[in-house]
Amino acid sequence: MVHNFIEFETERLKLRRFKDEDLEYFYQYRANPDVAKYQGWQDYSYEQAISFIEKQKIAIANIPDTWVQVAIELKDHGRLIGDFGIHTLELPLNSIEIGFTLDPQFQKQGYATEALNGLVNHAFNVLHKEKIQAIAVEQNDSSIKLLKRIGFRQVKKIENSPFKGQIVNEFVFELTKDDWVG
Repeated sequence: MVHNFIEFETERLKLRRFKDEDLEYFYQYRANPDVAKYQGWQDYSYEQAISFIEKQKIAIANIPDTWVQVAIELKDHGRLIGDFGIHTLELPLNSIEIGFTLDPQFQKQGYATEALNGLVNHAFNVLHKEKIQAIAVEQNDSSIKLLKRIGFRQVKKIENSPFKGQIVNEFVFELTKDDWVG
């Protein structure tokens, strides 16, 4: 079965396509300098947010070497609280790279752990992926702790990597289907 998008629910969350109603919340957390600190963007404009959501509303998942973003919605309120970036890798086959962003007012409440566990389960058991990768800047303690909590292991350290005009170290994490105990 071909899955052209990634949608599923956990106990408190719904992971789904972006929709127009997400714009204000999306822009609010993406424009926050604390959120952008370890992300690939710097200053995030309202126009960028509009364009981003328009593209993601029609994005197709599972196309090699493409990224899609999956909205993380709090089921009780129907409110966007974050998103996952999912990159379908060309090689190794059946692998994805992920990145995640969570609105600061919803951090430290278990939502990121719940969403990532759900995504890992969905990737391995529905999409039939064999490996999930993530890259974190060495200073991004929260993301590193989250990845380790789920079972990802550090497989590589990239030293002296250019990032936002600085030179940083990055860690590559992996979780394989065989290693995951969901």
